[in-house]
Amino acid sequence: MIRSLSTLSCVSLALSGFSCKNRHAQSNMTSNMDSDKEEFLREFGDDYGYPNAPKNIDEIRATEFKRLDHDGLVYLDHAGTTLYSETQMEAIFKGLTTSVFGNPHSQSDSSLATAEIIREARQQVLDFCNASARDYKCIFTSGATAALKLVGEAFPWSSQSTFMYTMENHNSVLGIREYALSKGATSFAIDIEEAAHDGGGCKSPVSSIKVLQRPTLRRNEATLLEEEPSGNAYNLFAFPSECNFSGSRFSLHLVNTVKDDTARVLEGSPYRKGRWMVLIDAAKGCATKPPDLSKYQADFVVISFYKIFGYPTGLGALVVRTEAAKLLKKSYFSGGLC
Repeated sequence: MIRSLSTLSCVSLALSGFSCKNRHAQSNMTSNMDSDKEEFLREFGDDYGYPNAPKNIDEIRATEFKRLDHDGLVYLDHAGTTLYSETQMEAIFKGLTTSVFGNPHSQSDSSLATAEIIREARQQVLDFCNASARDYKCIFTSGATAALKLVGEAFPWSSQSTFMYTMENHNSVLGIREYALSKGATSFAIDIEEAAHDGGGCKSPVSSIKVLQRPTLRRNEATLLEEEPSGNAYNLFAFPSECNFSGSRFSLHLVNTVKDDTARVLEGSPYRKGRWMVLIDAAKGCATKPPDLSKYQADFVVISFYKIFGYPTGLGALVVRTEAAKLLKKSYFSGGLC
């Protein structure tokens, strides 16, 4: 018994010593982090943490995301989804518990009120992208993938069409390729020279944008075109405003360049002809820099809301140019359309 107590005492003393050392190590780490932060603030303090906002970044973290400190977490996966704030969730649940929302496609008072809320939300999305309600429409979807799927299903593909996309793309964008190929269209990826990437502020002049075409794909090799595509076919070019994986931003000058100057961009390629339309996958890019559709008039823009404000999941939007919407061939109809 005495021997056991002696052993326990030794273990206790050892653990106590380990605990002291551990606390000392944590203290040193905290001290080092504090000094590193002070050095960082001396260099970048004027631009750090929303200096002109009602709350700076440290106050926002302490009040809206204190669960991170409670669990000792560092969250970096904002490319996957961002975190919702406490104030946001309080406002949501207050709205759900104090209001009556009805089916927006019915005619009851609650339904009509809900339809008005949806109309206002659509307008907020258009304002977010600086898009005119006359030139663009907002279609709510179950997410960015559903928005991309809608374009792939309804785009007016033909055997003369081409689907072109950048090598850096989300795999949901690549799903459009299958719809194009199933209609006999041609598909290929392109590499864009470094000058077309926007490291900070879209500084690339249009004339500097050049592409390198990868090998073409067709569903059936026997259907390869014997002559160049005609100028009447509709073609689609897709690129991300910001890459989910690398974080690199593409210059939005690509929109106007492909729509207006495809002959130069695809010089020597038989696929330079036709009517080119442009899709921006802004699911990642919208979180920090939404596209300005008054300057870069893309035909389709895909948005994912949980990447912007975390909750709710399963909610996205397709912002579509009014003229482009008229060309879409919807083959599935359901009860109510958002």
